Amino acid sequence: MLKTKILFLFLVMSLLLQAQEYVKTTPPGFYLAKEEANIKINNIGPTVEFLKESEKPVPMQVGETVDIWKDYKETGKWIVLGNGRKLWQLIVSGKGIDAINVYLSEVSLSGNEEMFIYCPDPDQRSLKLNSRNQNVRFGTSLFKSNKIIIEFLSDEIKELPFIIREIGLFKSGEDRDFGNADWCEISVNCPEGDDYKQIKNSVSRILVKQGSSLFWCTGSLINNTKKDKKPYLLTANHCGDLSSEDDYADWVFDFNFESEDCDKPLFEPEKNTVYGSSLLANAPGSVNSFSDFKLVLLNDELPPEAGAFYVGWDRRNTASQNGAGIHHPQGDIKMISTYSDPLVSTNYFNSNENTDGKYWRVVWSDTESGHGITEGGSSGSPIYNSNGLLVGTLTGGQAACNLQTSPDWYGKFSYHWESNGSDSTTQLKYWLDPIGEGSEVLSGSDFDSTNLTADFTSSGVGVTIGGAIEYTNLSLGNITSYKWYFEGGNPTTSNEKNPEPIRYFQSGTFDVKLIVKSVNGADSLIRTDLIQVGSLIYPTISTGQINIKVGDIAAEKVKVKVFNAMGQKLNDIPEPVIQSNGVLGLMLSDYDAGAYVILLDLDGFIQSYKFILVE
Repeated sequence: MLKTKILFLFLVMSLLLQAQEYVKTTPPGFYLAKEEANIKINNIGPTVEFLKESEKPVPMQVGETVDIWKDYKETGKWIVLGNGRKLWQLIVSGKGIDAINVYLSEVSLSGNEEMFIYCPDPDQRSLKLNSRNQNVRFGTSLFKSNKIIIEFLSDEIKELPFIIREIGLFKSGEDRDFGNADWCEISVNCPEGDDYKQIKNSVSRILVKQGSSLFWCTGSLINNTKKDKKPYLLTANHCGDLSSEDDYADWVFDFNFESEDCDKPLFEPEKNTVYGSSLLANAPGSVNSFSDFKLVLLNDELPPEAGAFYVGWDRRNTASQNGAGIHHPQGDIKMISTYSDPLVSTNYFNSNENTDGKYWRVVWSDTESGHGITEGGSSGSPIYNSNGLLVGTLTGGQAACNLQTSPDWYGKFSYHWESNGSDSTTQLKYWLDPIGEGSEVLSGSDFDSTNLTADFTSSGVGVTIGGAIEYTNLSLGNITSYKWYFEGGNPTTSNEKNPEPIRYFQSGTFDVKLIVKSVNGADSLIRTDLIQVGSLIYPTISTGQINIKVGDIAAEKVKVKVFNAMGQKLNDIPEPVIQSNGVLGLMLSDYDAGAYVILLDLDGFIQSYKFILVE
């Protein structure tokens, strides 16, 4: 029943919001709005400092809202235009303000009625609403001005068909918006972002509303196993942890807010905006007890020109060796931070490794374009593993441009999945695996069937002879066939989307190749020398018997040399005997007690092993 209600709400809101647009136009009352404001707001409260280094992180507050619904109907004025149409106009200004936005509800325009919301700067776009906007509730984007004009155009003077609930005010001098990220941050379109050209399109800046407070956070559009383009967005629970149902409807989501290249632009770039959301699931308590996640459903899909991407995910509790995070520090344009040391499993704000921890600890790396870190506004942003799959969401940390080796902590996606609670309101599993597929890994997609990309991941890159590797397909596009090639594997090929585990009975280093085809073409990916297969020595402490697992390699292709702890070669094993189970047995009881090294050559694949002989 809950699913049905949410789906209905989503469909209705999609129809209602599609007519909302920002346009380059001159509103009908633009030249009439030169007089003093009808409503002047002279005082707003202090904004709260972002508490990144805290056991209870607080997102970056950027402003607050002021309730004007008691005043605006009496203070706005009606004007008769030269063409006989009637224009209602309200001018609002704020002292010490550098940006304003508006929160409306019950917008119900009819016929040829129109609304315009704009600021005196003609270079900024105006918000235009028309009769396709019915019963809408939303908050607008920011207008960079200390004055805003709200107009309603009609054929008659009538009761206003909308409610202006609140005005959002953004204080001057706070440095919490475009152009305010710290000096070491790296634009997402620098070389560090080359592997994330699609993935970045899933990342959104969020203007969070919680009561009368406004905050910046970051979130990600995320894919689900049904692959139905449902606009789920994942962020951190501490972003609006006390937001109400009405507050979520007022959230504003800015996509593609980024520089067009590696340079930080002088002028604010345009963006694609979605208005409103509803809460689906979140962590039920503190960041110390839970993993700090929140999943919301956007009230509309992104427009086609936005190139939306629904990011893939990996819910295995596996520490990635390298990867990146993409975020909006200080509410600025999209930036990228890179890590080259493995993630460490810990609890929040704790550096001690704990395999059962709820968080990934990361230390960011210096790269050619700078040294990306995170800041206020980055909260809720994604961290990706080496395959570009989301594995966590930012809670907080200590990293800064002047503390570049200090860590940050990301709530684990693997813990978000179903470990915060037992029902749909406290876990991702219910929403992101609606068909009960049980997938541990899911690829992302832009749902453009004309694009085709071959991609895959493996359960590991090293295996002993006789061991198995699992492969997971991550390819994108409208794929009609798959062809896998496993050098040195058994079997050596597969036509399955996700093949059965591949076993390796020969030592060596082997390639893996995948070819995908569609009705429009084909794409291939080969990972050279991906899999390393070696033998296994046991026991490592012995009174004389040493066993080496060598698989099905012929005895004449096996060479064994023994060295003492000083590096002196003691003996060759000229004709090793391999048993039927693929095990080479060595009797070394004639050697003195001590440490030794075996140098093993398996058909040209050389490995060394340490062992100890005891009395």
